[in-house]
Amino acid sequence: MTLSIPDVENWKPEQLTAAGEQAGTISQGLDTAVGKGSTDTKALDDGKKWSGTAGAAANARMDTEKTRSSAVSAALLELKTAFASQTQNLVEAKTKVLQLRDDALNQSPPFDVEPNGTVNATTRIAALREHSDKANVEGLVFQESLQAASRTWELTNALKSAETVATQAKTQVDAAVGKLEQAFSGLGEPSANVAPPASTVAASVSSPAPVSNSNSSSYKPNYAMGNHHNNSGSSSGSSYSGSYSGSGTPSSSAPTGPMPSGDMAKWIAEAKQKLIEMGYDPKDIDESAIATIIEHESSGNPYAENDKDINWINGHPSRGLMQTIDSTFNAYKAPGHDDIWNPVDNIIAGVRYSIDTYGSVKNVPGVVAVANGNAYQGY
Repeated sequence: MTLSIPDVENWKPEQLTAAGEQAGTISQGLDTAVGKGSTDTKALDDGKKWSGTAGAAANARMDTEKTRSSAVSAALLELKTAFASQTQNLVEAKTKVLQLRDDALNQSPPFDVEPNGTVNATTRIAALREHSDKANVEGLVFQESLQAASRTWELTNALKSAETVATQAKTQVDAAVGKLEQAFSGLGEPSANVAPPASTVAASVSSPAPVSNSNSSSYKPNYAMGNHHNNSGSSSGSSYSGSYSGSGTPSSSAPTGPMPSGDMAKWIAEAKQKLIEMGYDPKDIDESAIATIIEHESSGNPYAENDKDINWINGHPSRGLMQTIDSTFNAYKAPGHDDIWNPVDNIIAGVRYSIDTYGSVKNVPGVVAVANGNAYQGY
């Protein structure tokens, strides 16, 4: 790519802003439409208007579509972020190029500016020679040539910077578009009842099983987050409750109600969408890395609670999908997402802690260890 001044002048960064806003609007509309469809379908079953095998199949299908569409929605938000993050860079690059060009052209007499950024003083030198009787023309001609060379250096460098910005913008937007196309292809064809594609994030966990701590002899306690924890909650009752009896005499405070519905991929997608809305870079929120942490920390059980380490003894056990202690969860939770037992809320806090501590979820030591074929370690 070799940019010219007219190329840059024709840039319309404001269109990226409009496109980003449109992507956000589509994402919100998709979530609303699919959420309403799922809710309405479930209401038919709850109201005994459509129950039995057919009702169960309809609910299952809506859950599948909701999971698929959630991935599309998250990809749309990532595209919106790509547009927004690059718009200002493009505006600044365009402004710099045009300011340098206009400053050269607005001199009196003007400098001559070529489309490739070359500036020469032909017009100005000709004007000087017309008045050769009034000044040391050759000395002034030399100065004008130096000025033209200096302006050429500034302008051509501004064009190179603009080209770099344009390349970066294209790379980021293309990556976001690729993810959107991949998520869209995963929607399948409803009329053909296409089965959902195999998840690249994690196995489905519609009803998480209790977590056991079979490796309790090899764990290393971490005072911020947990490490492969134990769950003492049960699935009876209609709502969860629990309490902690005080330091020195810990007892489980895990909910005793039914497990939340949904699956790991859906929880991760919803959490990532919220994090992107908060301004986090999508590349730092790797879904497979999050799934790795969840798998080793809680085995996918949102009611997991570690009663095997020093955190438990000190009265602040690690809890939930990502096994956060209360102080860490409260420090990193998102506004409106303040339930440590809620899988999405717990993922948001755990991911924010991971990014703040390690730079990205991929850099979490346990994730790096597993990627290199070694044993997982707590984060």
